[in-house]
Amino acid sequence: MPSLAVISLAGGVGRTTLAATLATLAARAGHASLAVDWDPQNLLALHFGLEQPPAEGLAANAANGQPWQGSALRSAEGAVVLPFGRLDVAQLRDWYPQMARQRGWLAERLAQIELPPAPSGRQWTFIDTPRAPSLLTEQALLAADAVLLVLRADPGALALLPEALAMAAARPLLAVINGFDASRPLQQGVRAALQARLGERLVPHMVHRDEAVPEAWARLAALPRQAPHAQATHDMFGLLRWLEARLLPGLPQGPADGA
Repeated sequence: MPSLAVISLAGGVGRTTLAATLATLAARAGHASLAVDWDPQNLLALHFGLEQPPAEGLAANAANGQPWQGSALRSAEGAVVLPFGRLDVAQLRDWYPQMARQRGWLAERLAQIELPPAPSGRQWTFIDTPRAPSLLTEQALLAADAVLLVLRADPGALALLPEALAMAAARPLLAVINGFDASRPLQQGVRAALQARLGERLVPHMVHRDEAVPEAWARLAALPRQAPHAQATHDMFGLLRWLEARLLPGLPQGPADGA
């Protein structure tokens, strides 16, 4: 069953929101769903209702010599959420060299996780990553079956695209435009350029700009629970269905056209 590294090379593109919402929608669809926070900002759990970033988590417990398996949480929708945990600057200074030496550390830990059986018999893992390039993003790429590149329809997306494609060259890459505003000609033009560059790897389901997204974040609530009929919720459900069609029957081949 597929694991997906959700990455971006730009900040503020909605990567964490996307990972959390996909995990929630997958759980609601009857799949076993695991959301992994692999970003030291440690904010993923707040999208599932926690009021503060959790102190315990995969990285924090491991760095402190404590068992990490018990740090997982379960959302109201049934998704399993594995926080990063709280590490201060000094702890991160020690943590990063270990990650550089043990590039498969995350993959080895995720392989140890057994989720409860799901009604659909299917399982999804969504790995939220820090902004690339990063040692931790490299770990996530090695742990994942495929990559979901989150883009905004702006000139920066075009400028950073070659680096993103090179970074994920060893894994099948799919890309989604988030926060799309169809009323802006510049975004329409960037979307057309991305389509020409990425071909079938660009998800046809764009996630439109929607005020329901920041409102759900302000309430520390999962978007599908807070705004089940919002445009963004509908778009992300379409994204999940598209990913199911692409990844569940068998992983796509690596970069083809325009790589």
